[in-house]
Amino acid sequence: MATIREVAKKAGVSITTVSRILNNDDSFNVSKITKEKVLEAVKQLNYERKKNKNKISQSNISIIKCFDEKIENEDPYFVSLKINLENMLKKIFSKVKILNLDEIERLMKHNEISTFSFADAIIFIGEISKKKLKFFKKLNKNIICVDMYDTDNIIDYVKFDTRNSVEMVLDYIFKLNHKKIGLLVGRNKVVKNLVDFREKYFKEIMIRNGLYREEYLKVGDFSMESGYIMMKEILKLEDRPTAVFCGNDSIAMGAYKAIRENKLKIPEDISIIGFNDLKLSQYFIPPLTTIKIDTKLIAQETVNSLVELLEGKRNYHKKVFLPIELIERQSCQKI
Repeated sequence: MATIREVAKKAGVSITTVSRILNNDDSFNVSKITKEKVLEAVKQLNYERKKNKNKISQSNISIIKCFDEKIENEDPYFVSLKINLENMLKKIFSKVKILNLDEIERLMKHNEISTFSFADAIIFIGEISKKKLKFFKKLNKNIICVDMYDTDNIIDYVKFDTRNSVEMVLDYIFKLNHKKIGLLVGRNKVVKNLVDFREKYFKEIMIRNGLYREEYLKVGDFSMESGYIMMKEILKLEDRPTAVFCGNDSIAMGAYKAIRENKLKIPEDISIIGFNDLKLSQYFIPPLTTIKIDTKLIAQETVNSLVELLEGKRNYHKKVFLPIELIERQSCQKI
């Protein structure tokens, strides 16, 4: 096995230079040519860094946000998840770097994406295509996907129980005697043609119960504006739903506005249930019934899995499904 001294000699640089480049030292100013020489030497010599199990805290952790700025601004769920994960990681690891999709594309364009092979672990938040995930898997064996629900068994992933969350929503609405049920939902903009799990399981369950009506399903995005537009379309129907499931609380907020503008009342005229339990949801008028997802718990389980990977405690991939909770307030009623 090649040593760091041999890499330095082949690249014509010092051992310190090799070390700082492989450790992604942001404070180290080095030319692109020098960096490329070192990475090429590493590749040719098949050099692998030795991990000191007693120095896990010195590991380089890269977080890649698989959602754009628009989604981050419109859906506070992702902001909460990112902040909780970043804070917990920084309590353990001294080197945590957060990158977004634009930065990844830039690295790929300039052929610098190989730097990820020298990170100790990569954490993806949100959806990434299977093709890109397999590409990164070749660069780095320590990968964890957070809140990704369409994946193969090639990595660790941590998420809430998506199927159960939709079943919980519909079971609750069924118990309130609703049979005409609508869904307002978004689609993923990063992974094309990916159907949201709420849409997928909603259709499956409603069809199984003989209650699915295509005109009750509206697809837009996960914003308040889209929720407003989709609900206006629902309210134009001559035979409209008596209850509507909103893909997140932001959509529900837009739906509230459309309902009020049509001189209708919640829940007397139409019941509304949301998803994510944003802090603001309890202050809706009326307060919104919704599904609570504990982003702190997701972050903690991600960190636990990460430490296991870095310490080499297991040689298999782990899937963690975390529980969700129905928060019952005043936006739904029995009919």
